[in-house]
Amino acid sequence: MPSTVRLSGLSFAVAALLWSSLTCAASNAGLDNLRALARHADVSVLVVRLRDMHTIAAFNPDQRLRPASVSKLFAASAALQQFGPEHRFTSRFASHGAISHSTLDGDLVFVGGGDPSLDNRHLRELVMRLKARGVDQVAGDLVVDDGLWGTVPCLIKDRCDARERASHSYSAPLSSAGVNFGTVMATVYPGAAAGQPTRVVLYPEDLPGYRIDNRVKTGPAGSDAGMIAWRTYDGGYSTLHIRGSLPVGYGAYRFHRAVTGAAAETARVLSAMLANAGIHIAGAVTTRSGDVEHEGRTLARVKSESLAEQLIPMMAYSNNYMADTLTLDVAADSGYNRPLTLARASQALEALSERANEFAYPERNRGKAVFDSGSGLSLGNSISARDLVSLLTYMFHQTALFPAFYGSLPVPVSAPSRTLKRGNFDFETRLVAKTGTLTEPVTVRALAGYLRLSDGGFAAYGIVINGTQADPNLTYHETVTAYQHDLESILARH
Repeated sequence: MPSTVRLSGLSFAVAALLWSSLTCAASNAGLDNLRALARHADVSVLVVRLRDMHTIAAFNPDQRLRPASVSKLFAASAALQQFGPEHRFTSRFASHGAISHSTLDGDLVFVGGGDPSLDNRHLRELVMRLKARGVDQVAGDLVVDDGLWGTVPCLIKDRCDARERASHSYSAPLSSAGVNFGTVMATVYPGAAAGQPTRVVLYPEDLPGYRIDNRVKTGPAGSDAGMIAWRTYDGGYSTLHIRGSLPVGYGAYRFHRAVTGAAAETARVLSAMLANAGIHIAGAVTTRSGDVEHEGRTLARVKSESLAEQLIPMMAYSNNYMADTLTLDVAADSGYNRPLTLARASQALEALSERANEFAYPERNRGKAVFDSGSGLSLGNSISARDLVSLLTYMFHQTALFPAFYGSLPVPVSAPSRTLKRGNFDFETRLVAKTGTLTEPVTVRALAGYLRLSDGGFAAYGIVINGTQADPNLTYHETVTAYQHDLESILARH
């Protein structure tokens, strides 16, 4: 008869403890730098082989922290599921008036379609299509209508601050009729010789409502280039303040700054473009938030690039305006009551996270991720490494959507972000990544995406690092270098 081995209760306990220790050691393998960082920072990490959901590495995977811009993974996923990769957003001119003898007898209404990537090029095309209809005069007003979402209240500090002052891009108050990601675009040209004045050009050139406070100097050829710019708003006008130096022969220096109001900026851009096209507006230039379904017949329309194409620059440049626009678009298309708030629209992202967690880890009940925005610009977002890996796992199994989702994530070797370009060859070529960064009130560094295993398979990873109240400010070396080296270690072993 075969022998039977019986374990006493003590022996069983010892065996269980040994197995637990081995499992813990295995899951912590390759995380030396992040575990060291966790002595004075909050760290959540999870790396999972997607073929069988085997945990490659883990450290506090269920601790929910501020995620910063890796939140955009959820906004992109929700938009792909709501609209599909080939969806194109439509912006249009509409009117109840008739066209007679080149005059539109009524208001010309621009109806915003919630296009995250609407820019001057698309607006110019729209104006040219109106011109092709034979319109040279509008007897009524030019109206920009952003009623698709209703008037979105300002609930995020950066977006509220931008109404008066902005030193960055993508942080403007949100509107379904916004253009150029809610930014004003300007170009600075150096003079022909050192000491000569520099020149600032807005785009479009005749954009009304702006003053220029330009104190950029032309430096000698070969000297250092440096410039800062910010926008203020007072008395109905925005002022662009520009300081620094550009050397002779430097060429054009372009920058964007968030505008005080996205719909009002679209009205200014359109009024300039219509005038340049020879289309005269007899009435006023206004904005409103009406019923976009009843704005009259369409006179001209323009469609965006596909959603799949839009996600690529959104992820590469971490465009907060695009991500929050998509979040509101998903809510509007889902029938949420208007006017929308970004926090309420973000409930769709919370529901998505819950579905993804149930799909990837059906046996676990770890509470819910929290979203106040799709961009991560808000401080209310709270997600864990497991929440990130669950979403990445969920999307990996969405056969029709995964190519667009995966293709939106930068490969470090070709990413515009310098944060991703400091790793070894494996780090720069075998993974795709979305980064996340905040500096206030504590440092936030996050990274999430997919990596290719040596056998050709996929793994999903999520890393979230937060400073603490006791140690709020973490250095680049402590954070980026730590997760970079640990991922390099994992890639070397797998």
